[in-house]
Amino acid sequence: MKYTIEEIYTIVGKDDKTAGLQLIPGTESFKKFGSYITVVFLYTQAEREKMDIMIQAPFTHSGKIKAKYLGWDLKPKPVQLLNDEGVEADDIWDIRYFTASEKNTFHSKEQRTIKKIELPLHMKSKGGDYDWIYGFAKKLVKDGIGLNPRQRHFYLASKAYFEEAELSGEERDEIFEANGKMKEVVEWEYLQIKLIRQDITNEQTKKLGQLLQAKEKTDYAILDKYLQMVGSSLEKLTLKNIDQAVKMFIMVNDFKEHRLNVLGKVPVYLDIDRFLHIYMRHVDEMKVDKQFEDKDNFQWATEDVFTVMEKVVTSIDVEIQNFFVANPNTRYSRYGDQSVYFEGDYYTLHIDPCGRISTFHKNKKKALALAVEATGE
Repeated sequence: MKYTIEEIYTIVGKDDKTAGLQLIPGTESFKKFGSYITVVFLYTQAEREKMDIMIQAPFTHSGKIKAKYLGWDLKPKPVQLLNDEGVEADDIWDIRYFTASEKNTFHSKEQRTIKKIELPLHMKSKGGDYDWIYGFAKKLVKDGIGLNPRQRHFYLASKAYFEEAELSGEERDEIFEANGKMKEVVEWEYLQIKLIRQDITNEQTKKLGQLLQAKEKTDYAILDKYLQMVGSSLEKLTLKNIDQAVKMFIMVNDFKEHRLNVLGKVPVYLDIDRFLHIYMRHVDEMKVDKQFEDKDNFQWATEDVFTVMEKVVTSIDVEIQNFFVANPNTRYSRYGDQSVYFEGDYYTLHIDPCGRISTFHKNKKKALALAVEATGE
């Protein structure tokens, strides 16, 4: 019995099931990969939509199907061959897989949630945790791990607090203005450390209050700017839907520059501008009026979108880091057939040379793929 590519898609590919492949002795696939391999088959969005059409007709097609190897025995070259070229369907003798039904979310319009494990966190009194947090930041710098702007400001503020005498000339230039005053982006972090450690003067407390007021004005202004870009404003939205206005302002006010990869010389991160740009186009509760009703929404709860972005970036971070080593002044992009697949969706993303996310969104799906699932055909 020979497997067609349609049958393989139907029994394991469509639902991203783990498949154990018994290969026919003497075939090219057997020579490259051995007698048995465990894989998950890989499809671009266009290929998946094409397969949804093909399985409506008799199964007749042969060919190679790309796959991700899940074992440990193969050497890097055949693993890469599986990923880049695939395994020949005609060379498969038997496919073993878990037979329970599992709905692939590619064909679903339902909102999803990330399963989380919440661990209790016990904070030390008087900011005692800052000791190890600063120690960790120091290790990142020592190991050449890139910091995003906010992480860098925190590191500089912490060093100024814990080890001021150890500041280098370059670090002092980053921290202080020509007149000797601390730059506000660093001072904001510095005074918060002093406040939490209960080591702050009345004058410093007053200054922190001023910085807080300035931040709130800045947050108001940037949210208002993005609302005006879609034909509204914070004032108009407050009159029309005060609950949404308040919720959006709180999200902006609470926002902290968000790092999406853990390690790497280039920190991949989301700043407030791109947060608003992305969320106001692709997160339903952040959309205002009908400006972006044609844009595909993330099919995740709002609080899970950051996690999804982290998962997508982490899955390709080695590639991202290698790209920027070779192309330090060029934007990194994944789109079209190179879009990143995660939990039933394909994502387009662009990353600026500094590591800032420029674009991130879920690709639209052709109506036919969804119609196939809806009709059960």
